Amino acid sequence: MSKKQAKPDGQGRGPGPGEPDDAELARRTASGDRQAAGMLIGRYQAPVRGFLLRMCGRADLADDLAQETFLRLLHHADRYDPQYKMITWLLTIARRLWLNKLRQADRQMDGIDMGAMTSRRMDPAETVALEDQARRTREVLDRAVAQLTETQRTAVLLFHNQELSISEIAQVMRMPEGTVKSHLHRGRTALRKILGPQLEATEP
Repeated sequence: MSKKQAKPDGQGRGPGPGEPDDAELARRTASGDRQAAGMLIGRYQAPVRGFLLRMCGRADLADDLAQETFLRLLHHADRYDPQYKMITWLLTIARRLWLNKLRQADRQMDGIDMGAMTSRRMDPAETVALEDQARRTREVLDRAVAQLTETQRTAVLLFHNQELSISEIAQVMRMPEGTVKSHLHRGRTALRKILGPQLEATEP
């Protein structure tokens, strides 16, 4: 069964032809194989950093948290359970680190890059008016998602950006699937309420 090609900030590229799978690389990493560790980091660095960037809205903080996530991978590779996807395990670690950072800083997030929520790219030949419209729409999306609760924001990003299933999101968020569905539904409902009048206001 063929899998669709993953997005650069999606679920990771996975093993290529002839490459060892994640479980094998995790086993080798746990035994001190730096090459295996490098392969795992290469596979999942982009989706982990992309998730963190959308959660915190700051490239420098996303880089720091991604680095810490992979340090945890190097130190605890023996804890990886092959019955789960590697990306699910890594995003669980990444989210825990972000929540710890929130608690330590005791502050609210100041913005989220939601560029990946809209897959359409602007054609260079399009008019300046359309480019301005896209910029304003993206700013509205940023502000709207920033107004969601942390749990709603996480559920929405994991489902729409990382393309995880409900069961996988439940593993990352450490809550029942029914609760995940509730947060996802509430997040979508909140976005519709916020975006309705605001998107109308961006019309030229």
